[in-house]
Amino acid sequence: MSTATQSQTFQGDGAASSPTVQMSPSQQRKIVFAAVIGNLLEFFDFTVYSYFALTIGKQFFPADDPITSSLLAFAVFAVGFVMRPLGGIVLGRYADRAGRKPALTLTILLMAIGSAAIGLAPTYAQIGLAAPLLIVSARLLQGFAQGGEFGAATATLLEVGGAKSRGFRASWQLASQGAAALLGSGLAASLGFLLSDDTMHSWGWRIPFLLGTLIAPVGIYLRRHIQEEPPKAKVVAGRDDPKRGLYVRNWFLTIFSIAGMSVSTYVMMYYMPTYCIQYLGLPPKMSMLAGVAASTISLVMCPIYGAWSDKMGKRKPLTMFGRVALIVLLYPAFWVMINYPSLPVVLAALIVLMLCYTMGSAPAYALMPENFPKHLRAGYMSSAYAISVSVFGGTAQLVAGWLIRVTGNKMAPAWYMIACVIVSLIAVSMFEETGNKVLDE
Repeated sequence: MSTATQSQTFQGDGAASSPTVQMSPSQQRKIVFAAVIGNLLEFFDFTVYSYFALTIGKQFFPADDPITSSLLAFAVFAVGFVMRPLGGIVLGRYADRAGRKPALTLTILLMAIGSAAIGLAPTYAQIGLAAPLLIVSARLLQGFAQGGEFGAATATLLEVGGAKSRGFRASWQLASQGAAALLGSGLAASLGFLLSDDTMHSWGWRIPFLLGTLIAPVGIYLRRHIQEEPPKAKVVAGRDDPKRGLYVRNWFLTIFSIAGMSVSTYVMMYYMPTYCIQYLGLPPKMSMLAGVAASTISLVMCPIYGAWSDKMGKRKPLTMFGRVALIVLLYPAFWVMINYPSLPVVLAALIVLMLCYTMGSAPAYALMPENFPKHLRAGYMSSAYAISVSVFGGTAQLVAGWLIRVTGNKMAPAWYMIACVIVSLIAVSMFEETGNKVLDE
């Protein structure tokens, strides 16, 4: 059988174009796998901080009030998002012009350096104010790297392979985030059971960050398999581009579409263990299981909903239904957790909420990038995602804790999530349906 019949040209949908790089289905699977695993490792390095925020707060931000200490630690978690927009703009543009592979390789190296800096950082008791400054610097570097990762990885997943499975492939962007959260929460829970509290506070918390440095050799090895056609010599949309207004409109819609779901992600996957400990009175070792449950649902259900949207040939019905269901169920779910604070109740409520969240999110991870042309896709998606996650997701834990402290109401996170998801529902409803359309190359 000839090479031409065994492989297809690398074009987002197999669309006709000048032949450049020929890839077999096996090569395409390697590329998707490399993008997913690299994305997983980067999100693990970036978000594992939240599972050890209470310990990090005591080590680097000592205060008389433990709540204040934890809020300072969450503030530094949010600091990591400050650099995301810059990373999204710089690295996203780099991915569109130089190619997906060099951009993905660079982001993974920067993330590994940031993780190593946190894992090896001396504490406040050892070097004083230099300690929190070092942590802040490491988080800024990680934020810059993460800002560029999203657009390049999402574009890669969307563009490699046939049109009929775009939703399934793109959903792995969110599923890999769930896998990263599962890895982080699972590791945190395991260390909590294996190590004593003193050991955990002394050095045990450093283990995930040091393990995170393995992202560099593993990620670079995997991403060596990425083959792509050379970026086309297209000029970024100028003022005379007739579609420039449409691209800018879709960029703003992407920001607000991601906002509500980003807040939901960081509250349900990352803040919930802290919430269970501080406000529901659950034991720390058991509370980590809340993060495990939420991230497991994300990992399992996102590809299912993504494939479902492919079968329907539409992204918006599942996306909108899932978000409406989440809005409706958030209040009763938090009410039940607060009034019947036990691990089974918390896990059941989280599972229901995550089933709605993943339905409302997974198909959107194809819908949003499908609304941009290939030569602008990574740049627009990286910058929009970075801005949205920085403003809404990165501050979600800090805002949730602050709202509870100010109002004295444990329901405050639910109300905040509801407001943000309503905004995101309106935004996603304004996108053009793209599930059954050929991508604009």
